Amino acid sequence: MLIRKLLTHERPLFVAHLKRLTPSDRQFRFAHAHVSDDVIDRYVAGIAMDDLILGCFADDQLAGAAHVAFAGDLAEVGVSVDPDHRAQGIGAELFRRASRWARNRHAERLYTLCQTDNRAMIALAVKLGMVIHRESGTAEAFLALAPPDLLTVSDEVSVGMNTVFRDWADVMRTCRGVWLPTRT
Repeated sequence: MLIRKLLTHERPLFVAHLKRLTPSDRQFRFAHAHVSDDVIDRYVAGIAMDDLILGCFADDQLAGAAHVAFAGDLAEVGVSVDPDHRAQGIGAELFRRASRWARNRHAERLYTLCQTDNRAMIALAVKLGMVIHRESGTAEAFLALAPPDLLTVSDEVSVGMNTVFRDWADVMRTCRGVWLPTRT
């Protein structure tokens, strides 16, 4: 599996991923009932250019994603994983990378909102050391973030470079037939 930042022109992959979620999964992801395709289209269209969308690719498809948005010193994260790829640590890894990205941009706290019956997200928040406040059917989870350091920045850079090299290798494999004559 490959986890990397989605580029602006790849946002349709994020839309398709969110639309593949079942109605109950959409409710868990958005902490809101009746999330239609139109709501998803408007949500993704409204994502700021400086927000982060991380994607986890498996079987040549976006299997999971995390969206990080800023509000002052607070970074809000939302995570979703396709049902066929759950219980493989994808959500936790997306959340960890989103946390590192927010930390490297000087966010002081990470925040996520979910429904109190979203046991998977609550368990993930607890596992990551988040403080959870439950009220009226929703749960808010907060994590204090340390300032960036050399390790967090270099880790982000190395992951980015790995992505560049993987993309380059993929292009080379694709173009090989164009550049080199095929044997008959």
